[in-house]
Amino acid sequence: MAHRMGVEDKGRETGSVLALTVADVAAMETPVKGLNAADCAQMAQSAMDSWGLCGVGIRRENQWIGVILIAPAEGIPRHHPISAGGIDSSTAGIIVVYVDPDFSLTAMGKRLCVSLCRHLRGQVAGIEAQASLSPLTATSLTPGSPWLVQMGFHPLRFPVRRYRLSFASLVDWFVDHLHWARAAIPLTRQPAPARRTV
Repeated sequence: MAHRMGVEDKGRETGSVLALTVADVAAMETPVKGLNAADCAQMAQSAMDSWGLCGVGIRRENQWIGVILIAPAEGIPRHHPISAGGIDSSTAGIIVVYVDPDFSLTAMGKRLCVSLCRHLRGQVAGIEAQASLSPLTATSLTPGSPWLVQMGFHPLRFPVRRYRLSFASLVDWFVDHLHWARAAIPLTRQPAPARRTV
C-alpha cells in the first residue's frame, strides 16, 4: 500500500490525522480496493468540491495505516453498497474505512472519526455508513455494525443496515469520544498473540 510521496507531502507530519486530497486518494492502493480508478476519482473530487477534503487518514512513514473516505450523495460510486438506498443529501457517506490489521481498529477508528467530525461540523448534518451483513463479512466498503456503534453511529429504520452519526447530538458525542482524539496512538505494530503450548 505504498503512497507515492510528492511535493504536497512535505511538511505533513507522520502520525497526525490528515485531511485527504484527491492526490492522496489517487495514490492509495490497499484502502480503496473494491473501487475502480474512475469511481475513486469521482468520489474524491465531489467530496473536495463539497467540503474541501475527501476524508481523513493517518500515515506511518510512506504508508497509510488508517483511512476514512467520504462522498456526498452525488459522488457515491453506483456499485458501492451504500448507493442501494442512497443517502440523505445533508449527510456525508462513508465510502471506505481502512485500518492496517497490525493496528487497533477501535482506537484508530475513534481517532479518525473525531477528526472527520471536526472537519465536517457545520457543513453536514451527519455521517452515514452501510454496515456489513455480519461482523464476519465486514470489508473496507461495509464496516461491521459493532464497530459503527462503538464509533457513536445509530441504526436507521431504513435502508436496512444503514447507520448514522447525527451532528444534532454532536456535543454529547464529543464529550464521550474526545479523549480518543487527545490520546496518542503509538505507531508501532501490535504484538503477535502468544502461541499456545501443547
